[in-house]
Amino acid sequence: MNAKPALRLSRLIASETTGKGSSNLNHLTSLINEANQEAGTKCYVNRRMLAKIRDKPEKVGLTLTVLVALNTYYRKRGLGLQQLPILETRGVLEPLMDSSRVVFMLGAKPRPEERRNDISLWDTKSLANLLTQVSKLDVHREFDIEPVLWRMPIDPAAMHSERWHRILEEDQASVISIGSPLASLSSEVILSRMFGVEQFKVPRFRAGKQVPFFFVWLPKSIRHFRSAFALTWRELRSEYASIASRVRRNQTSAFILDGMPHGVPADGKAWTMYGIIAAQRRAAGNVWLVVSGLTGPATYAVATMVQEISAELPWTKGKQSKVLWVPVKVKIKAGKTAPWSGDTREVVEAVFDGEPRLWPEDTQTPPEKMAGKQH
Repeated sequence: MNAKPALRLSRLIASETTGKGSSNLNHLTSLINEANQEAGTKCYVNRRMLAKIRDKPEKVGLTLTVLVALNTYYRKRGLGLQQLPILETRGVLEPLMDSSRVVFMLGAKPRPEERRNDISLWDTKSLANLLTQVSKLDVHREFDIEPVLWRMPIDPAAMHSERWHRILEEDQASVISIGSPLASLSSEVILSRMFGVEQFKVPRFRAGKQVPFFFVWLPKSIRHFRSAFALTWRELRSEYASIASRVRRNQTSAFILDGMPHGVPADGKAWTMYGIIAAQRRAAGNVWLVVSGLTGPATYAVATMVQEISAELPWTKGKQSKVLWVPVKVKIKAGKTAPWSGDTREVVEAVFDGEPRLWPEDTQTPPEKMAGKQH
């Protein structure tokens, strides 16, 4: 967590000189020097210097001549060093902590007759784990917890007047929303704004992928709740009739990733579930982070994986970044039950299902070069 930040130039050079179809160092050296000759900078680089920047950045000595030469070349590619920080901030925890205030939003069910707001055990465990992760950064921040009271049907006017929603409208604090949209309304609002879709409205799945993932909950759990990130058996039946039938009978929930369903039986002793981590840097530099699983244990498992993200959250000052997101695959087992034991499910393992991705996708530009794009 306290590793030295990476030199951005190392990754830029590596992205052009490694992998299939890439240039070798000699060719890249020629391209850089040709760009500077055309620009009349009288600056240049040599192959040895580029190799050292790429492979041994901790031992390189960068002169103004080298920096100007590299900047002249990369500006032609939309990656000018004048716009990009020379050091990279990796992962999502470090930029999250750039704000002086961090707000955790957790779904809560009101019990007015007892003057209580109930919060899930798994969401509470997720909060504790995330606080442990950020404490390792050795920074002092103001932490707040905001309950997001559940209601059905959704009343936009009442929701907008609540403190958690005003925090999102002010858009100055970093926010961590814990739980799926079914568990926390703040996750629905934040994800909808991140991915640019209409909140609390079922997507038209047959028309194509509005977003790269969907939750499919049991009808008895979802009832009349609607989400931009949730499908029902009705949306699935034309393409996935078998799983739609099982969902309709409350036998299976599911997670749709890149258009493919991953079923999760309602009953059993072991399950493979999914969740997602999604983060976006806002125009003011604060970060919105959503930690969301198909169920409570999956959300907790996903929360433990936030610290494992090493990809950079791209950002241009004064503009919202693309969304950095990654699916997480979770193995869960049923523990021993007893009348007094409550929820005994246990998290066995959590792993990323592929590398972190950026949204919207850019099919023309390799991920290594997205960091320099204007958003």
